Amino acid sequence: MEATEREIEAFRARVARVRSELDAAAQGRPYTLLAATKTQSAEVINLLPEVGINDYGENRVQEWMEKRVKIDQSLRFHQIGRLQSNKIKYIIEHVVLIHSVDKLELAQDIDKQARRHGRRVDILLEVNTAREAQKGGVAPENLGQLYEGCLGLEGVRVRGLMCMAPNTPDEGVVRRTFAQARSLFEGLAAQDKNVDILSMGMSQDARIALEEGSTLVRLGTSLFGRRAGYDNTGTEGK
Repeated sequence: MEATEREIEAFRARVARVRSELDAAAQGRPYTLLAATKTQSAEVINLLPEVGINDYGENRVQEWMEKRVKIDQSLRFHQIGRLQSNKIKYIIEHVVLIHSVDKLELAQDIDKQARRHGRRVDILLEVNTAREAQKGGVAPENLGQLYEGCLGLEGVRVRGLMCMAPNTPDEGVVRRTFAQARSLFEGLAAQDKNVDILSMGMSQDARIALEEGSTLVRLGTSLFGRRAGYDNTGTEGK
């Protein structure tokens, strides 16, 4: 079902408000606004260019496959959720960035599929600076080992880091989580010119993330409203 002009205008106004808040937090630094489109229809996703958003991210490969043929092919598809090795083959020709690589075995599997299709796929290494056992991500002290392992893979290119903060009202905890990720990112960027993306910040903490140096935020709820079945556990961008 096509959106009405009134719905498009309401969406445009909502995104403009979000943009204004993000711009203030970024203080003139460039950043990418990625729409986290979990549960959103292809028709809604296709409104993104109308509001100046060119990147969207999906959590589940199966859900993306069910709607991808209806999605505007000019939009840039990111895999932002956990990625199982047996699903890589379905996205490898289409994805522009994989955000959640936290094991060398996964990077190797992406490399294998990428080389099979004559591609070099950009990836982010997920780092768990919050040290939450229920979250994915490599421990900060093991990041260097994972990065070094990825350097020998011809089919992947490390573009930076992804980090998720704890779902807590304690702004200090969130800020420290992001600050440590930024420090790790800057260390990699100093030695690798390809490292230029720091993906951190979702609807509930994007302002803090940008203040702490994020270059890419993943927003779902603040763009589209609260989704049916959304569990409020801070997983919208995962």
